[in-house]
Amino acid sequence: MTFAARVVDSTLFQRFIICVILVNAVILGLMTLDLTPETLRLLLLVDYLCLAIFVGEMALKLAVYRRTFFQDGWNNFDLIVVGIAVLPDAGGLGVLRTLRVLRLMRLISVVPSMRRVITGMFLAIPGGASVAAVLAILYYVGAIIGFSFFHETVPEYFGTIGATFFTLFRMMTLEGWPDIAGEVMRRHPHAWIYFVAFIILTTFTTLNLLFGIIVDAMQNAKEEDVREQMAEHGIPPDQETPEIRLVMMERDIREIRAMLESMAPQRRHSAAE
Repeated sequence: MTFAARVVDSTLFQRFIICVILVNAVILGLMTLDLTPETLRLLLLVDYLCLAIFVGEMALKLAVYRRTFFQDGWNNFDLIVVGIAVLPDAGGLGVLRTLRVLRLMRLISVVPSMRRVITGMFLAIPGGASVAAVLAILYYVGAIIGFSFFHETVPEYFGTIGATFFTLFRMMTLEGWPDIAGEVMRRHPHAWIYFVAFIILTTFTTLNLLFGIIVDAMQNAKEEDVREQMAEHGIPPDQETPEIRLVMMERDIREIRAMLESMAPQRRHSAAE
């Protein structure tokens, strides 16, 4: 391994980049204040220094990894963020350069725990899309019912289909829904059935199902990260380590819990006989 490769892969280099990102975050925040011209010039100088370090980092990685650099999605993300930051101020490109604050997003790519969170979120997209589709159907059905029943008597909440959708969103977030329900129930005493059913189906059921999918995806991402770390250190997958044992224990607990839940209806049926 060459000296440049050892530098890029070293923990010290990664920590140095994290420190530069944090310093750059503070500088960008200070530049939004009402400062003297001298202070602003000093901050701009430090900002350009941070940008030069980021450009040097990208050049070093490109020299070390060459074509394999683009096979890593996080490297592509870093390259795009730094590329936007070096755009000139002249012309219409100056608008894009205001996105230099995206440099702070590089913390996600250099901190392993943050990368694991983002990876888990992406793994949860297929299951989350199914839950979102179910939620959209519940919204549509609830909006049609709410508009049909209440648009004449409570137009401020259910006057149009768009206003009805927004009202249902407020109800799902549990923000101010008692006020909405109280206003409607003064004219429709049995409207509580509509509100309770919608909140149970969305907030307490569908959203919790979505959270469960995300947690499971995070767990799978954590397990995959542990296996990748083992492979990097030359540890066979069947060789136990504290990390892999913890992951396997958590997986076994989930399987046992699922098995007990599936056995519960059978026990109730046997007891009834």
